[in-house]
Amino acid sequence: MSNHPVDNVTYANKGTVTGGAITDIIENQRPGALRGAQLLAKALQAEGVDLLFGYPGGANLEIFDVLSEFGIRCIRTEHEQGAVHAAQGYARVTGKVGVCLATSGPGATNLVTGIADAMSDSVAIVCITGNVPSHLLGKNAFQEVDIVAVTKPITKKNYLVSRVTDIPEIVRESFLLAGGRRPGPVLIDIPKDIQQHYPRDPEGNYTPPRIPAVIEPPEAEATGMTDNQLEQALRLLREAERPILYAGGGVISADAHAQLLQLAEKACIPVTTTLMGHGGFPPAHPLALHTLGMHGSKYANVAINEADLVIAAGVRFDDRVTGKVSEFIKHGRIIHIDIDRDELNKNKDVTLPVCADIKLALAQLLANCQPVTHRPWADQVSRWKQQWPYPAPERDTITPQFAIGLLSDITKGEAIVSLGVGQHQMWAMQHYQSNQPKAFLSSSGFGTMGYGLPAAIGAKAAFPERTVIDIDGDGSLNMTVHELATCHRFKLGVKVVIINNQWLGMVRQWQDMIYNKHRAGSSLSDPLTQVKAEDDVDIYPNFLAIADGYRVKSERVVRKEDLAAAFTRMLANPNEPYLLDVIVAREENVYPMIPAGGSYQDILMGDEDLQKVKREQQGSNI
Repeated sequence: MSNHPVDNVTYANKGTVTGGAITDIIENQRPGALRGAQLLAKALQAEGVDLLFGYPGGANLEIFDVLSEFGIRCIRTEHEQGAVHAAQGYARVTGKVGVCLATSGPGATNLVTGIADAMSDSVAIVCITGNVPSHLLGKNAFQEVDIVAVTKPITKKNYLVSRVTDIPEIVRESFLLAGGRRPGPVLIDIPKDIQQHYPRDPEGNYTPPRIPAVIEPPEAEATGMTDNQLEQALRLLREAERPILYAGGGVISADAHAQLLQLAEKACIPVTTTLMGHGGFPPAHPLALHTLGMHGSKYANVAINEADLVIAAGVRFDDRVTGKVSEFIKHGRIIHIDIDRDELNKNKDVTLPVCADIKLALAQLLANCQPVTHRPWADQVSRWKQQWPYPAPERDTITPQFAIGLLSDITKGEAIVSLGVGQHQMWAMQHYQSNQPKAFLSSSGFGTMGYGLPAAIGAKAAFPERTVIDIDGDGSLNMTVHELATCHRFKLGVKVVIINNQWLGMVRQWQDMIYNKHRAGSSLSDPLTQVKAEDDVDIYPNFLAIADGYRVKSERVVRKEDLAAAFTRMLANPNEPYLLDVIVAREENVYPMIPAGGSYQDILMGDEDLQKVKREQQGSNI
């Protein structure tokens, strides 16, 4: 850092009693003094941040200017939404807090979708935005927005920094909250004058704040079950003949997958997971029931509703899982363990609500329960698994199920996989058998199209030696395809597999079911293309040309027999970004499917089941 700091004030400077220009500080104290942007970078460094994702603009250039001084690398994405999704991907694969950086106004508002996504899926990120100088706040200055007010409902907490001396404490508290009891997003908004001010007292003495700051913990420390709760839970478990473990994203956030596995084996309890819990239980394990819910396995949906005890760990009883909530686990007892007290009895009344750290609670159950063999129940569940496998139709053309299953086999389920949102997301949930936690990244609660590629960028930046694959749809990828440029610029070997059916596939499926096949706005093919021969493939847009424009290697596969070799070529160089456009059967539907608002008894396993259901019964709350 320079021993002779020079002001780079780009506004009419208005110092305060706690901060001002370098010329406001006693002269012999100026060498080595740190201004707000430097204090921010030093505080981030103290939190272990060496990588963040961002986009520069007028209100955050002070911060960009000093990051490298503190050993912080910035991956500049092509859009702020890409930065926040990349921070999410980084956070989810590392278990650390992801960080993104945007400018004021449109830069800040471009983060909003990703912030809401992180709030919905409990992802630990800190978003830092610049803003106009303090004296211009509220005056409709150029690129001004009250981002604190905008994001208040979708953050755990947010801050408008009003004094340069507050920066270290705000950063410390933000990281503790973001990665705390229930992880989530936190936003820090820093006006430009605060970034440029030096901390001082009224006499002009330089008064640097302590870094890292020492503060009171913003949240109470997580604990396990109380003795009474543990006693009740053990009694319920002893009385159960048909128990099920129902595990969600909280199990992965808490690093409780080992305890989950050990408890399942000791008490012989089948395990089903939510989409957020994918990878939290070994998919090949005899007790694995895989994912439940609207597009989950029939055997999982039947088993959880036939169970007499459900131990729900780190789940929200989301409507996409429960269907008609009054019919969900209608006759079974429920133990619900969650770190967030507000989740207990929110969507589903339960027998025993437990606000506790999931890892500690599962460890308590594991240590105190008796080894049990629920063999008749486990055998019944095994028979259901054999009876109702995920549908995977055999066709001469490439089906999405075949493509994703083949990719799972070739990678042995060991890749980090991110997903867009739509049919391909559900097929990946069903057919990509992820063998480890923190390796299956999906925008689950918020359902953000375009999430897949930037999330994969964050994951690859965190683990450059790992294979990272974005399984995407043509519609979803179109929303953030420009982030291929980020892959090229920063030599991030993300692999993009497009399940290309030329439709907004899930929308088209709903329209066929509910709107009498009125496919308004869901076609992605070129409406101006003349009718061609049946064997002539006309694909729009041309993702190969787009990839070429970003200097990313690509190819297209149309024939089933060519797919395995194409995957092998794609995966050959882990450091090379690669796009593989897989042309699949155009009008394949996702099954199983429980129509929205229905119950497990209404589950559809294929088009033939759909024909038996009246259109008004096929779901309305989509």
